[in-house]
Amino acid sequence: MKILIYGAGVIGCTYGWQLAEAGHDITIFVRKGQKQQIRENGIPIICQDFRYGNKKMIETVFRPHVIDELDVQNDFEYIIVATNKIQLPEVLPVLRTSAGKAHVLFFQNNWDYFDLISQYLKPEQYFFGFPFMVGGGRDINGIHSVISGMKYSHTPIGEMNGEITPRVQKIAQALGNANMKPVLSCQILLWIITHYAVAAGLIAGILSAGCAAKFVSDSRIIRMTIYAIREGFDICLKRGYDAKSEKANKLYRLPLFISVPIAKKIYSNEALQLMFDGHINHSMSEVRQMIEDMIVYGEKYNVATPNLIKLKNTMSVEKAYPG
Repeated sequence: MKILIYGAGVIGCTYGWQLAEAGHDITIFVRKGQKQQIRENGIPIICQDFRYGNKKMIETVFRPHVIDELDVQNDFEYIIVATNKIQLPEVLPVLRTSAGKAHVLFFQNNWDYFDLISQYLKPEQYFFGFPFMVGGGRDINGIHSVISGMKYSHTPIGEMNGEITPRVQKIAQALGNANMKPVLSCQILLWIITHYAVAAGLIAGILSAGCAAKFVSDSRIIRMTIYAIREGFDICLKRGYDAKSEKANKLYRLPLFISVPIAKKIYSNEALQLMFDGHINHSMSEVRQMIEDMIVYGEKYNVATPNLIKLKNTMSVEKAYPG
């Protein structure tokens, strides 16, 4: 298939590279001024791949097609939007005029931009997913990505109305061929919205501890983080999304004497720690926005968020993540 990846960050480049390795024709959409440099030099990727039992270090140069303008007459079958949430308002006008007949897969954190998307695109033009397999950051040497090998790591995708459509099945097959573990979801909005609440609480907890490694050794902060996540679930419920209906959220509803040691074990995973630390370091504006969103919506729906606020007020961003 011909697939356009909208955004040359960690997620877009890693998924694009893996899809290209599986035989698909991949193009990356980049900002003005970046096209020539990427065409000449490619995109260096340093990847820690945990999918095959042991960590595999891969250094490669990804050489996709590159564009910085999108023509409405494009012949892409899919456009995967892999920017962060904050960038969506500048992406949507481009898609409205130039997406053409391509199916648009929104592939990022989302909490409150669903209505905004519907103002620019028709429901039959787009669907949702989440790049749960990949994380990392970047520096002057290139993309530093991590591909998770954990049992429960996967790539959920689905239609807003819960139908399993041919376009969802087709991109799932492509992702499966790339070993990115697609899972067809009949409740993708519930998954994305409740995941946002989980991620906001976890990020606040990790930043309060100082980094992911310190987080797993601090039972007090883990307990507070689980309470903060439950606060987020209460906000989700007020919005009409019951976290109990998504099995991925089960851990955070268990009694603390059970959930705390399980959380320590899960988040001691090397790949997860690298993914969290990389995301925080690379996308600080987005992670700050996620935490703030939960607090603001707590006020909007009259849901108290004392644990999340306390974690926010003790975050040691500058010390843990200089620069």
